[in-house]
Amino acid sequence: MIRINLLPRERVRRPTVAPRVLVGLVLVVVMAALVLATLALNLRNARVSAEIDDVNARIEELKPKVAEVEALQRQIAEARRKEQLLRQLESLRIPWDNVLNELRKIIPADVWLIRIEAKGDGNLTFNGFGMTYEAVARFMVNLDGSPLFQDADLSIGQKQTQVNREVINFSVTARLTPQQKQAGVR
Repeated sequence: MIRINLLPRERVRRPTVAPRVLVGLVLVVVMAALVLATLALNLRNARVSAEIDDVNARIEELKPKVAEVEALQRQIAEARRKEQLLRQLESLRIPWDNVLNELRKIIPADVWLIRIEAKGDGNLTFNGFGMTYEAVARFMVNLDGSPLFQDADLSIGQKQTQVNREVINFSVTARLTPQQKQAGVR
């Protein structure tokens, strides 16, 4: 007779040790990788920290030199400002010796000056008295004819009595010629 066993055969179980070892091995490898990465990053951080310390030490070394350079730059800027101011003042300088010599030559005998005022733009104002309007006009014509002055203009011309005599009180404005203004700058 043929016997047929319909019961399932018993299964042979494999030992379950192998998956645990595999999981443990993977965990050990991952932990080793993390430890190595941490060590590498710590080493890198230590190098960067050392470089930062070196740079900070170099900065501290250079601070006195930087302060010295900044002080020199301030001194240079101050010297340039003073130089500019001196140039500006020199450009406003009036050659008074030339002005007075020229006035001595061109002023008529019947005109006398009581004040000469200089403006910063090169204009001179002559205040004085003349015996007649013609004398004041001759003074203005002489100013215009002079190589030192130009653009003479009468701003005031009035009759007044001075020491029982009628005289003309005048105020004339004239400009120094540009070459004379530059001649005053030495």
